[in-house]
Amino acid sequence: MSNEKLTITETEETTEAAETATEKKKSGGKKIMGIILVLTLVVGGIIGFYFYWQGASYLTTGNASVQTNLIQIFPPAPGRLDRFTVSEGSFVSENEIIGRVENVGHLRSPVDGVVVDTNAVLNQVVSPQMPVAVIADMNNIHIRANIEEGNISQLQIGQRAYATIDALGNRQFVGYISSIGLVTDAALSGHLTSFTTGGTFTRITQLVPIKITITDEVALYNLIGLNATVRIPLR
Repeated sequence: MSNEKLTITETEETTEAAETATEKKKSGGKKIMGIILVLTLVVGGIIGFYFYWQGASYLTTGNASVQTNLIQIFPPAPGRLDRFTVSEGSFVSENEIIGRVENVGHLRSPVDGVVVDTNAVLNQVVSPQMPVAVIADMNNIHIRANIEEGNISQLQIGQRAYATIDALGNRQFVGYISSIGLVTDAALSGHLTSFTTGGTFTRITQLVPIKITITDEVALYNLIGLNATVRIPLR
């Protein structure tokens, strides 16, 4: 009888110890879950604050691209192209002779630039209606961005700007605002679609073009027309 009581007591003690260990494990698990929850909230708060700060401190737009003046070279009169010295990718200097039309005269580049397109070959008969080459102005390559009208008052010429070009990944380039449009593209093209003298009125946010000149050393002449993203510090 004494042995049975001893066995029962030992069993009860073992059960209590197991229950205590289980409770400790549950308690420890709850503490870990609580710590993870707190850390998640803290990290989420930091990320949220970062994006809020970015939005308040920077004006960002993806409505931007690499641009320059593209100059078409037309023959002054019909004739045979008996000299043509350039091809796509050729660099030319201002006033450099790039071709000659028989009995008409020379064709010259009006700017320092790079030939981005050719539409003629040597000895071809050309006419004033068809450009023989297209030259990109190397001295005017820039990032053009379209800014919503409600934000344009926060910008000024000379203000620092940063740009990334989709084709170059996350590489960031430094520049500055070199020009702010005086009118919207819609006004220049005559497409002010939000204006009406009667009936239903729909307000359309207008876009003002700005020019950003890049000061970093980077060859943009082969990226003309490609998309870019612009960030402009506001503080």
